[in-house]
Amino acid sequence: MLRLISRFLKKEKREKAKPRPASRAAQLIEILQRKHVTEAEKEKKGKRKKVSLIFPRFRVYATHRFIALPSEVKTQVRYPLIEPYAYALIRYDAREHMLTYNVIEPVLSSEEKRMLEKIKLGLISLINVPLTAIKNREELTRFLEENVQLLLDQYGFELSADQYLRIMYYIYRDFVGLNEIEPLMQDPYIEDISVDGVGLPVYVLHQKYGSLRTNIVWNDVEKLREFVVKLAERCDRYISYAEPLLDGTLPDGSRVQATLASDVTTRGPTFTIRKFRHEPFSPVDMILLKTASAHLLAYLWYCIEHRKNILICGGTGTGKTSFLNAISLFIPREAKIVSIEDTRELMLPHEHWIPSVTRASFTGTKVGEVTMFDLLRESFRQNPDYLIVGEVRGREAYVMFQGMASGHPSFSTMHAASLEDVIKRLESPPIELSPALLETLDIVIVMVHARQYGKSARRVKEVMEIQNIDKETGKANAVKAFYWVPVSDRIEYRGYSWVLNRISIERGIPMEEINKEIERRKLLLEWLAFRKIRSIRDVARYLALYQRKKEELLERAKKELGRVNES
Repeated sequence: MLRLISRFLKKEKREKAKPRPASRAAQLIEILQRKHVTEAEKEKKGKRKKVSLIFPRFRVYATHRFIALPSEVKTQVRYPLIEPYAYALIRYDAREHMLTYNVIEPVLSSEEKRMLEKIKLGLISLINVPLTAIKNREELTRFLEENVQLLLDQYGFELSADQYLRIMYYIYRDFVGLNEIEPLMQDPYIEDISVDGVGLPVYVLHQKYGSLRTNIVWNDVEKLREFVVKLAERCDRYISYAEPLLDGTLPDGSRVQATLASDVTTRGPTFTIRKFRHEPFSPVDMILLKTASAHLLAYLWYCIEHRKNILICGGTGTGKTSFLNAISLFIPREAKIVSIEDTRELMLPHEHWIPSVTRASFTGTKVGEVTMFDLLRESFRQNPDYLIVGEVRGREAYVMFQGMASGHPSFSTMHAASLEDVIKRLESPPIELSPALLETLDIVIVMVHARQYGKSARRVKEVMEIQNIDKETGKANAVKAFYWVPVSDRIEYRGYSWVLNRISIERGIPMEEINKEIERRKLLLEWLAFRKIRSIRDVARYLALYQRKKEELLERAKKELGRVNES
């Protein structure tokens, strides 16, 4: 007791010995200084605490490059998706007698799963910024990693380096990526991802092996519904029980179609994702994949340069949009292009290009809605040299054909199996075009899915040139300029072109000179294919160079191809 009293007296003496500030201002300064010192001490303590929690940095390496795969799976094929965590394993299931696609991911123990769920809940309550606001994936991953380490410290979880990286992978997959299907999104061979309902496996369309069943299944209807809502949010669209249909585009360009309500799709919520290629197909890709010949592409290049109107038709998944994107590279670099699409798919290297996309209404009253018709009508006020419409299916076709008639060359796609089907669709409701307007269309390209030459093989079946439309019958009188021979898998030229003859008459260019020019362009495209120059930017650069240094470029191509032919 005496000791405590003596300590108190000593403390009181020390406090009396301290000089007190004379004025109120001096007292205020002293209070602020004390506050600053305490805050600085707290910050130092916090920093020490953060540094004391050391984990290896989490990194992922997405596989956007194509890895050489065998044409047939004899036992199994394995390749990375998100290195070093997720891998694809394709193998033959002897019991089901079919190929299956298995996603291999890190395995978590029950304790690690419990920790992961708690960390996820903690992140949801801790992060007050929408993750979509951070566009860069690396920055977003770093931001999440800092917050995860903060939560680990708060919860007192003790993890090894391996455990931490496994948990961080699932945080990355579910917060940055698209949950269970994120590894599929990183597979460059996958074209489509489909979910048909609850308790059903996810199916993928593989470029090498066709339709494959995966080991991913949503067994909980609520989780699947939440995921569909997440897809809508990523597409910046709205989906609900009242508006259960979604048609949108993910930030990477992939197209999404989804349904939410079980009374619309009876097996539960569904979605289909058509993946967007990071590098679109170029004309050289079309030659190497045998979708089109160098002669056909040289012919289209010449026609596009002379402002002819082109419509690409075919069934679903026949490569219409990919072919449209490829031939759009033949548009001169300095030309002004306006493109109009429901969902953004086209990707051109041109600078003088206005890509337009339709917009859904904000409410059910169509307030704020921007349709294809609206965009097409306004596009002519932008005075484009070339107009590209993603797909025509309604009254917007009338505006596009009016633009063709007024001298705006236009390219588009349509779901139809032949020229006859195209004419029927254009003459029938809801489009109902007159024969006079239909005659403004110059070339119809028909695409097919040539499954006999591979699961993802597409071919130009025929190129039809419209001469005129019979006003009484409504049928088209047309010339078949090119056609595909399935037996030899070659695209042949018939030797006569109505469109090229029209160009000859309209421009006063002899047919002999036109044929020579097409041969020169064919030579250039064959040389680019020989040198495997596939990138759209590289191909576009050579196409522009051809206009400036034609003779030099052709001389170089002749020499290199000549050496190959001699050897």
